[in-house]
Amino acid sequence: MKINIFLILMILPFLGCSDFSIRNIDRPAANLYEYWIDGRHSELEIKTALLECGYPNPFGNPKITAWKISNEQYVVSYKCMLKSGFIDNKYSKENYNLRCNNPKGSFCGTDMYGVMHCQPRPSACDLPWDQIPDRSIKKRLESDYCKHKIYKTYPVCQP
Repeated sequence: MKINIFLILMILPFLGCSDFSIRNIDRPAANLYEYWIDGRHSELEIKTALLECGYPNPFGNPKITAWKISNEQYVVSYKCMLKSGFIDNKYSKENYNLRCNNPKGSFCGTDMYGVMHCQPRPSACDLPWDQIPDRSIKKRLESDYCKHKIYKTYPVCQP
């Protein structure tokens, strides 16, 4: 009994630092496209734009995705979405600010095991808007996501 209480007391402080905390237990983690919903674009338009801007997966949780994305590509893709007229509502903006507007000049975060990792500030943070690529249908249709045997039939992967 004492060991169980001890374990609970040891684990409890860490719950507030994860997506599985008690305050979020009643709602699932949001999908990436949900952070871009602004009432002006449909979900399909947002999902399509995310793939056309170079995000690897419009449906995956932005913190944990099966398709990895580099910090450089993340910043370019984020700026592409803004350049295309989409409005970021939450997570992507916070994540962009951590990568590009960090006073320490580097992006630091913890992985799923709680280990801190720091990476240099992406050079894409300083790219002028005219060097940010426009959305690309070719990029979307040739993405790993749309080449996947299940996802290639989804409307977002249709020409």
